[in-house]
Amino acid sequence: MRKSLKPAMLGFMVSLYSLFFVNQLHAQCSVVSANGYVVNVSIIPKTIVVSSSNCPWGYNYNVNFDYNISITGPGAAAQYTLQALIYCVNNQINGAYSLPLGGGSGSAVTTTNPSIPHNGTAYGYNAPYVNCTNATVATMQCNSIDLIIQGPGIPYQQIHCNNTISVLPVEFLYLEGEKKENGNLLTWAVESESRNDYFTLETSTDGTNWKEFAKVKGAGNSTEAKTYTFLDTKNGKESTYYKLSQTDFDGTRNELALKFIPQSEVEFRVYPNPSSDSKVHIDFSNTSDDESSVTVKNELGQIVFQSGLEAAERSGKKTYYSTDLDLEQPAGVYLVEVYSGNQVVERSKLVIR
Repeated sequence: MRKSLKPAMLGFMVSLYSLFFVNQLHAQCSVVSANGYVVNVSIIPKTIVVSSSNCPWGYNYNVNFDYNISITGPGAAAQYTLQALIYCVNNQINGAYSLPLGGGSGSAVTTTNPSIPHNGTAYGYNAPYVNCTNATVATMQCNSIDLIIQGPGIPYQQIHCNNTISVLPVEFLYLEGEKKENGNLLTWAVESESRNDYFTLETSTDGTNWKEFAKVKGAGNSTEAKTYTFLDTKNGKESTYYKLSQTDFDGTRNELALKFIPQSEVEFRVYPNPSSDSKVHIDFSNTSDDESSVTVKNELGQIVFQSGLEAAERSGKKTYYSTDLDLEQPAGVYLVEVYSGNQVVERSKLVIR
């Protein structure tokens, strides 16, 4: 998919700060194989399938769900085991034991068929049970999903999938990086914080293999905007990827942003972020003579937008790019990657509300 791009004034900036809400459960799991490939699984429960439309004395049910599975990267291979467990009311397990081992998308129905008992009277159900004619994903409290997986380079394991049904505990604004004489200076900002214990910084030389190297204490609970900084004095002499995450008081960890600082000076910004209408602006400068381009990927790693970048201005050794993008994508979390030639030189998370 290619879209036409139009230049914009270099100094123009828009800021839009908002909490990110998703009303429907959308569980996302990513598993990295020791062989180098990544398995991304998305599960969205849609409807409750009951055994009868007339159920005075209880009923059995299953869950109809959508799935999207991608297996990407070097050595990508079909899995030996790929199953989902959808937990509903009173922690009842709805098992889906036949997800496509080689990836793909579609709809399926669980097969475990748990039961909802009556309370001794016809059409009578005690809370939180509901009558079969009123059963929905919400009323049946289907709000937790596990993934069972095994494959080449992936040992057998059951993992809990993250979901976007709740609000992030920090109202994240941006992550920026700047090359200094004594290292790389990382700066990030939040509009507010809730139950935020600490931030974690990780580094990588290839954007795939990460190593944790610093923790920065958070403000806990705060309604005031706050800016954090960290000077990395160990990785300033080479191109480095940075990953910023946040950890709650209960140990839950949320990835917030990615940043790439190359050996040569590069400037990069995506805004507004979050975007309310999938329209964003990119400012980018580069000292390389290679052609520049932008790629946008969804949560499953699939490319949903791709285009070249046209230079807006040249000054000395720097080339400046200033571009409006109309991504025409639904609400969600996306990864924006800017390329110089065949090398990724910038990465940033983008939230579309």
